[in-house]
Amino acid sequence: MRVLWICNQCVPQIAEELNIPSSNKEGWIAGLYEALRSEEERFTLGIAFPYAEDKNYLPQGIRVYGFVENTEHPEHYDERTTERIRAIIDDFRPDIVHVFGTEYGHTLSAAKALNCPSKLLIGFQGVCSALSEAYLTGVDEKWIHRATLRDRLKDDNLIRQKEKFAKRAEHEKEALQLAGYVTGRTKLDREYAKRLNPEAEYLSMNETMRKPFYEGQWDSQKFVKHSVFVSQCDYPIKGFHILIKALSILKEEYSDISVRVAGNTITGEGGLKKRILISTYGKYLRHLLKQTGTDGMVRFLGKCTAEEMKKEYLSCAVFVLPSVMENSPNCLGEAMLLGVPCVASNVGGVSDILAPEQNGILYDGNNPVKLAEAIKEMFRMTDEKDERLYGMLERSRTDAAVRHDGNLNCKTLMSVYETIMQKQETASE
Repeated sequence: MRVLWICNQCVPQIAEELNIPSSNKEGWIAGLYEALRSEEERFTLGIAFPYAEDKNYLPQGIRVYGFVENTEHPEHYDERTTERIRAIIDDFRPDIVHVFGTEYGHTLSAAKALNCPSKLLIGFQGVCSALSEAYLTGVDEKWIHRATLRDRLKDDNLIRQKEKFAKRAEHEKEALQLAGYVTGRTKLDREYAKRLNPEAEYLSMNETMRKPFYEGQWDSQKFVKHSVFVSQCDYPIKGFHILIKALSILKEEYSDISVRVAGNTITGEGGLKKRILISTYGKYLRHLLKQTGTDGMVRFLGKCTAEEMKKEYLSCAVFVLPSVMENSPNCLGEAMLLGVPCVASNVGGVSDILAPEQNGILYDGNNPVKLAEAIKEMFRMTDEKDERLYGMLERSRTDAAVRHDGNLNCKTLMSVYETIMQKQETASE
């Protein structure tokens, strides 16, 4: 069995061996790759990813390919990428092409280059059509049409960002219609896949998290009281503007409340240049923080390693996911694996990950009042060492440990590959 992975980044283990850059953003790929290493006798793996040069590599006996793609603009489809991926397919001769994520231009390129639904497996990460529709939810109307200097230079104000997601949704739709198989894990992506391509077989596949999150546990004696941790605030879909509005309510009762935010810092901290090149959304967040008097309560941490993220999860009183749309957010999986108290917006596929009142608290998305109430309830439980909280956290860890079990997910993926191979063999008889 020859399987070609097409990813949006190089697998970190391979990037280290090749001495090329690798992002920590999609760490679950590293977890899946590590688990699959034990299955090497059953299949031959090739991996292709966007890189500055069209090159072939051969580390660890695995054939690795680079293809050129404008990663700054994933909404672009480039015929040259299609031609390069076609050459990769011709060289590797895969039985299965497994594309991770529906939201990239190279996903459509791979679907067109292969042109064989019986060999094409596309795995959902986000759902671009849902993200596009919800993109500006909760953003004050007067900010939507503004543009900073940075936005003008990059042609990237809030309206254009929404349009770019809409374009990605078009490519997503076209790619899925060329797939014979789709993997997902939520009711949202299942229904979307069936609506777009009823002929494609939907196969359930959970994600494996980064290794550090399988060790350690939130301790009710060691967290920082009335502290909130958020995994990112890069763009409107992550809903940080909703959280700021909730903070303006919470500060009346909790004067010591603090919020720590990981990910790219977009609010202009770090010098004049960053202040000048601030985005409209970053400027909007700065405005909200000052308007609500919560600017002194929020600390932006910048990009964090897995270990740094883990430290933040374990020290907070509550992890909050305020997104206005999500499919299956890995940050929530990480928090649940560590048994961290969680509050999340009930949007998209989130309720398939966090069962309300069983594993944490869900609130109505885009509702700062409901978010404030949910955080307040979690603060009450952590302050009072409520027994209900401990039951909730234990169920959360147990459910997440099963959902993100690397060995189990590896076996599931091998079963998916074998299903595809068996159907190919049956069709050829």
